[in-house]
Amino acid sequence: MKNGHHQPLRVSNLHRAAAQPASDNDSLSTASYDGSNSRRKRRSRKSSSVQATRRAFGSSILMNGIFQKLLLLLIAVVIFDIVYFWDAFGDDVDSQGPEAGIHKLHDKNRIENALQSISSKLHAINEAKGASNNIDGGSSNELMLNENKIIELEHEVETWKGRYEMAVRQQKIDGHDESYVSGVENELLSLHDPMNALNAISNNYEDAQMEHELSIVELQEEKKHRAKNLERYGVDEHIVKILTAANVEIDEELAEQLPTWDDIVSMYGDKPVIHGLETCQTYRDTVKPEDRMLGPAGMFNTGTNLLFELMKVNCDIKEARNAPSVDPSLPIRYREPRRNGMRWQAPWGKHNPPSTHRDKNVAKAWGKGVKQLDFFPVVLIKDPYSWMGSQCRHKYASFWGHDEQHCPNLIRWRVTDRDDTAFVRVKYALEWKQYESLLDMWNKWYEEWEEQTFPHMTTRFEDLLFHGEEVTKIACDCVGGEFTKKFRYVEESAKRTVGVHKGANGLVKAMLQYGDPSKRLTGFTDRDRRYASKNMDTDLMKKYAYVPPILPSS
Repeated sequence: MKNGHHQPLRVSNLHRAAAQPASDNDSLSTASYDGSNSRRKRRSRKSSSVQATRRAFGSSILMNGIFQKLLLLLIAVVIFDIVYFWDAFGDDVDSQGPEAGIHKLHDKNRIENALQSISSKLHAINEAKGASNNIDGGSSNELMLNENKIIELEHEVETWKGRYEMAVRQQKIDGHDESYVSGVENELLSLHDPMNALNAISNNYEDAQMEHELSIVELQEEKKHRAKNLERYGVDEHIVKILTAANVEIDEELAEQLPTWDDIVSMYGDKPVIHGLETCQTYRDTVKPEDRMLGPAGMFNTGTNLLFELMKVNCDIKEARNAPSVDPSLPIRYREPRRNGMRWQAPWGKHNPPSTHRDKNVAKAWGKGVKQLDFFPVVLIKDPYSWMGSQCRHKYASFWGHDEQHCPNLIRWRVTDRDDTAFVRVKYALEWKQYESLLDMWNKWYEEWEEQTFPHMTTRFEDLLFHGEEVTKIACDCVGGEFTKKFRYVEESAKRTVGVHKGANGLVKAMLQYGDPSKRLTGFTDRDRRYASKNMDTDLMKKYAYVPPILPSS
C-alpha cells in the first residue's frame, strides 16, 4: 500500500518541475557566457603587453653600446688566445692540437724554472766552496776534514748535474736560446775537485734525442732504486739477496745489526773457495745416474745440516727416482724421503774421519742400504778460530777442560808457570781419539781429508753462508743434478733445537756471528792466540784463504 501511495506523488512532482518556466536558467547561462568572454579579452591584452615588453627589452640590449663593446672585446680576446697558443704549439709538422700545445708550453716553463733553480743552487755551492778556501788554517781544517759534509756536497753536485743535463738536452731539442744554458754550464765547469768529471758535460750531444727518451726510463728506475734502498735501510745488496732468498724481511733494527759486506770480504774474500772440482767428471763417469748421491761431511759445527737443507730443496738428481728404494721396513730416518739423490750425511757418518770409517762403518741415520762408494761427499771446513768458538757453545762428542769463562782454553788457564795444552778426547763411531788441543783436532781432521783421492769436493762454511746459491749450484752440477730456477735459502736453524743442537744459530744469527770480525777471537787469551799462531797448519789456512789474526803486542 505504501508503494502505491508514494509512487503517484513522485510522478506528480516530476511533472510539476517540468512545467515550470526556464527563465532563471537562461539568465544564469547568459551571465556565464559574458564572464568568460571578458576573461579571454583580459588574457589577450595581458599577453600582448608582455610580448611587446620582451621585444622592446631585447632590442634595447642588442642595441646597447656597452654590450656591443664587451662582445667585441670578448671576440678579440678569443682570437688573440688562439693565435698565441697556436704559435706556442710549434710549426704545422709538430702540431698535435691544443692539448699537446698546452702540455708543451707547461714543459717549457718547467725547464726554464729548473734551469733557474740549477743556476742558483750551483752559485750557492760555489760561494760555499770559495768561503771554505778563505777560512783560516784551524777553521779550514775543521770544515774540510768533516767527511760527511764533503760526501754530502759531492752527492748534491751529482744530483744537480743530472738535472742540468736533462734540462740542457730538452732545451737543445726544442731549439731554445742557449745563452742561458751556457751561463749555467760555465758555473758547473767552475767546480773543481772532487767533481772533475763535470768538465765532460758539454762534450757530446749528438744523441740528445735518444738520451732524453732514455732519461725517462732511467728516472723511473732511479725512483725504484731509491725506494728499494729505503726499504733496505742501507743494507748491502749482497746481504739483501741472501735474506730475500730466505724470505727474511729487513727492518731498521735488523739493518743496524747486520754486518757490512766490506767486513765479510775482509775476512773471507769476495768469492767462494772450492777444491776438488777436478774429481766431478770422474764421479759422473764411474757412477750411474740412478746411483748418484750427494751429502755433507765435516767436523762438528761446520754447517753440515745447512748444506743438506740447501741441497734438498734446490738440487734434483731425477734419475735417483729409478733406484731401488731402501727397505721400507726400516724407520724413516734411514730412508731418503724425497728420493732426489740428496742425503742427510755420508753413509759412514759425516763427522767420522774417512780413513777409518768409509766403507767400514754404517751410520745409524741414513746409512743402511746405501752403497758407500757411490756417495759423493761435500766436505765443509770452517775458519779454525770461529770453529773453536762454536765448539765452546756446542761441544758435541768432544771433551776437554774448559768452562764458560775459559774457552777455548788451548793453554790451560789454571797453569800459569808453563804453557800446558788442554787435551781433547773425541768419540767417533768406531774409536776414541785424543788430540793435543782443539786446534790440533782441527789440523789433523782436515789433513786426513786432504790425503783422500776418491771423488769429493771441499768448500768453506762461510761460503755456504754468504755465497749459498753459487756453492750449491756448483755441487749440484758436479754430480749431474738439475738446479732449481728459483733458489731458496734456509732462514731458520738447520739444526733441531733439541738435544745437542739446542740454541744453534739460524741464518740471521749466523750472519751476525760470522760476519763480525770483532767476534772471531771471543774467549781467546793472549796465550791461546800465541799458541794458535805457532801451531796452526798454515798450508790449510792459505789453501782456504783464512787470514791469521794479528798477534797480541805483549
